[in-house]
Amino acid sequence: MATNRVGQADDGPRCDFRDDSFTLRGDNFDARNLSIATHRVAKFGGRNRDLQHDRRVTALADACRRCIRDFDAQALANTAWAFATVGIEAPQLFAAIAAASTRLNEFKPQELANTAWAFATAGIKAPQLFAGIVGAATSRLGEFNAQNIANTAWAFATVGIEAPQLFAAIADAAPSRLGKFIPRALANTAWAFATAGTEEPRLFAAIAGAAVSRVDGFNPQGLANTAWAFATARIEAPELFAAIASAAGLRLGEFKPQALANTAWAFATAGIVAPQLFAGIVGAATSRLGEFNAQNIANTAWAFATAGIEAPGLFAAIAGAVTSRLGEFDPQDLANTAWAFATAGIETPQLFAAIAAAAPSRLGEFNAQDLANTAWAFATAGIEAPQLFAAIAAAAPSLLDEFNAQDLANTAWSFATAGIEAPQLFAAIAAAAPSRLDEFNPRALANTAWAFATAGIEAPQLFAAIAAAAPSRLDEFNPRALANTAWAFACVDWRKDPEFFAELARRAVGDLHALDDRGLSQLHLASLHFHLEWPDCRNFPLTNHRQMLLAAHQCQDPSPSQLQRDVATALDRVGWTPHVFEHSTEEGLSLDMAQPDTKLAVEVDGPYHFLKTTRRVENGSTRFKSRLLKRFGWNVIHTPFFEWQALHGERDQDSYLRAKLLQMFGDFGA
Repeated sequence: MATNRVGQADDGPRCDFRDDSFTLRGDNFDARNLSIATHRVAKFGGRNRDLQHDRRVTALADACRRCIRDFDAQALANTAWAFATVGIEAPQLFAAIAAASTRLNEFKPQELANTAWAFATAGIKAPQLFAGIVGAATSRLGEFNAQNIANTAWAFATVGIEAPQLFAAIADAAPSRLGKFIPRALANTAWAFATAGTEEPRLFAAIAGAAVSRVDGFNPQGLANTAWAFATARIEAPELFAAIASAAGLRLGEFKPQALANTAWAFATAGIVAPQLFAGIVGAATSRLGEFNAQNIANTAWAFATAGIEAPGLFAAIAGAVTSRLGEFDPQDLANTAWAFATAGIETPQLFAAIAAAAPSRLGEFNAQDLANTAWAFATAGIEAPQLFAAIAAAAPSLLDEFNAQDLANTAWSFATAGIEAPQLFAAIAAAAPSRLDEFNPRALANTAWAFATAGIEAPQLFAAIAAAAPSRLDEFNPRALANTAWAFACVDWRKDPEFFAELARRAVGDLHALDDRGLSQLHLASLHFHLEWPDCRNFPLTNHRQMLLAAHQCQDPSPSQLQRDVATALDRVGWTPHVFEHSTEEGLSLDMAQPDTKLAVEVDGPYHFLKTTRRVENGSTRFKSRLLKRFGWNVIHTPFFEWQALHGERDQDSYLRAKLLQMFGDFGA
């Protein structure tokens, strides 16, 4: 086989290439021949990646570095391009090239683009060099061909160099020339602008128009990157997404794991319904999860949950993969995975247990959204994780300035839903939220009020701020938010403004059909509070619906527990008779045991009456009911479950009840 030779003479320095060999001889290469040699290495290296670790190539890099001052613009660009193309780590050579590139105005457009591309590909961040390229390229973009434009944008986005003037110039220059962009250049340009966070809707619209009819020419990475770019930039392009869905669905077997995950993420983020595409991703991803990295796994779960696509087999495979590889997941991946399973309603106690065990020791790495999403996920899934919640409660207050409005609302809602006692956290949220309520959406306003009321937290300034912020936005409240807000203000005994309650009721009346029994029950209790506080107010909007609300409220009463039956039996033994078991008052309030004629009652407070941390603090609902009963004239003895469980045998139980009854009612006829 003939040998290609590049040198000055037969006995001079020589760089030989064959399909299976590479020879570098001599030590007196000049700049021109070194440049040619590196170009040959790049071509040869494309066929033989072993050159990446070949000491002969290292020697070539050293030779280039020593002669770098003699290199002209083309040689500098070609050398950088060659070593980046083969993937050879040569940081000293790249540093020398960057230092020598002081004559960028002499570089041709392709040399500028290739130099930027090479440094980005090699992962070399050279701020001064890139700043010089900005200056040299921005005013000359008219001379750049389509590939040069795409490569330059891609390079700056890849190394994370901010160059707003350059990107603005590219955005102006590119749209009229997109017909000359190959599919890969279209994808890379969109990806670059999305990655750089540069808002250029006109450019994205032009790319969408150019790409729709050419998606069949995109490779799998290009399809995924284009979808990702438009989703990341929040650009609506339904026709483009439809075309990508159609093209990608036929080639998912060729997609790399990251491309599969990014495609799913992009369609979910863009809110594009593509059931056939997602079904194809299920098939392609489930058997290949071992190739997915942690972020790919978390993003795939997040995407399917966000899109509302049921994929039990995929989620089961993800749960197994996450549990066995938890150490690979960073905080955002952990939080997003938990969020995804909770959102999808997938019961995976082992997965949640693993996350609950791993997360507390790493909460210092969690950002505000990670903390909020993790708490929300565990609360939504109904998973008890006291140590995790305690760790979040300890970590969150110092980060509240970084919480957005939704994070604040979700965190409060999560702790209330989980029934976790966290007074310091709630106090911190109560202090932070009032000045930021204009950032809260209606659901966040309602959920925040509901959370504080449910947790039994007194926060008068917060409730005053919500009462001031909510009325002008009630048109945006859905029926559930209206019911939650009305109940919350009634629960905390709000007495300042009857018109606020009346307006909530007026809004709710038109949508009563949209509420379930729980929501109707909340309105019933709010109505009771209103009539107690403002008995002279006429025409309360919910009055005409009293029977409907009362029936819904009574449907919410839990079935009698064995604990209630045990206490009832003991009351019979000590002579507190007759009494009614499971009595409902005229107002619809249930009592475990009651003597209606005298309005005397015994309530058995099981675990669900208390917050979970100590099981000694009553929750807001229990306090609300007790206050209503007292206002309606009832005298009630409370028998907490923890006091009853501490008793030993019937003698202790009877003595305990006699003492309670005597203290509250005096002589009860025993």
